[in-house]
Amino acid sequence: MTFKTLILCLLSLLFLGCQPSDDPGLDGPSPTSTPIKSAHKGEPSPKFNLTAPDGSTVTFNPSDNPDNEAFLLVFWSQQWDPNARTLLDRVEELHERYAPRGLTVIAVSYDDEPSGLRKYLNANPLPFEVAVGAASTLSDFQVTSIPTAILVDSNGRIVERWSGYYSTEEWAEAISPHLPGRTGNSEK
Repeated sequence: MTFKTLILCLLSLLFLGCQPSDDPGLDGPSPTSTPIKSAHKGEPSPKFNLTAPDGSTVTFNPSDNPDNEAFLLVFWSQQWDPNARTLLDRVEELHERYAPRGLTVIAVSYDDEPSGLRKYLNANPLPFEVAVGAASTLSDFQVTSIPTAILVDSNGRIVERWSGYYSTEEWAEAISPHLPGRTGNSEK
């Protein structure tokens, strides 16, 4: 895949569905936030091997899951979405709350320049893995707007999909039943 193709895909996302909420600081969903009904919901999740901003490989293969983890995949862009920090703050809170119970978060970023993403992450470090997205990953996961979040259960099946902004508590309510049940921070 060429850089030019990736840019065209990102521009398509921008015009087709990258709609920031009117006020992402609200606790409820924005007017444009609606759950996605997808053909993939309830089916096995795709997998990926992507590059992290530091050049290492980020592997997501839910069928090879010896620790019985659940996964939250967050497709985002700090360049295309002016409210990305709000999204990432909420995801960070979910990570802190549910990592002890078996939730693994992977944030898949769609930005033009990896150097810009590295600069953003240096100023805003995240406690979970970040991968640089590819156009094929958008297609495989049927991502049509940024941000999109997908919950994959410990059996490797897609169980929830969200497009737009949701409160931490709305996500928590949907995520908690799909965690493997370890002890740890469960509810705040």
